[in-house]
Amino acid sequence: MIKKTSAIILTVSLVILVASSTFANILEQELDESTLKILLTKGELILLEEENGELKYITMAILIDTPLDKVWQVLTDFEKYPDFIPGHKDCKIIKKDNNEITVESAVEFKFMVIGSTVRYTTKYILKKPELIIIDTEINRETGRYKLIPIDEGKRVVLFRTKEAVDVDNFGRVAKFLVIQKPEMEFSLYLSPLRINMNAIKERAEKS
Repeated sequence: MIKKTSAIILTVSLVILVASSTFANILEQELDESTLKILLTKGELILLEEENGELKYITMAILIDTPLDKVWQVLTDFEKYPDFIPGHKDCKIIKKDNNEITVESAVEFKFMVIGSTVRYTTKYILKKPELIIIDTEINRETGRYKLIPIDEGKRVVLFRTKEAVDVDNFGRVAKFLVIQKPEMEFSLYLSPLRINMNAIKERAEKS
């Protein structure tokens, strides 16, 4: 149950803050096509989900002008991520098991003058039209994609939900900046998410 909602309209995004106690709460709800189209006329839709007064999950939605199958093909072509998603240095499939694919990735994160390359392993569970993301280090779901076809299947709304990372997991410089200016925490989460989503959109529309 969503307990409270506030909205801020920006030039490129609609940001909604909701209080939630379940993972990916917004993706578990039935979303009306006409409502989605109204929300996305301003650009991107961003949902911030709180738990006990702290940012817990961040969800972004973007409208893609191509059918679901093309978006799904781009989304699940993991080894091609370095070709079109900025920051991805390497992506290699190390295990396949039916609808589960494990990928080892090297990603460069940059924020202002801060940059670092991180190598990690992710398990993806393919349940079309949803792609569930498992962090293999902690062995649990930390995010997911969801595709919702609209306009009789001619276009797709792509959702991406992910957990907000604890400030302690940021690099020392980034952590210092967030402590000094808490409003920067949102930018640290949102910047790479927007880059990835827009890269997927551009790739799918050109494919």
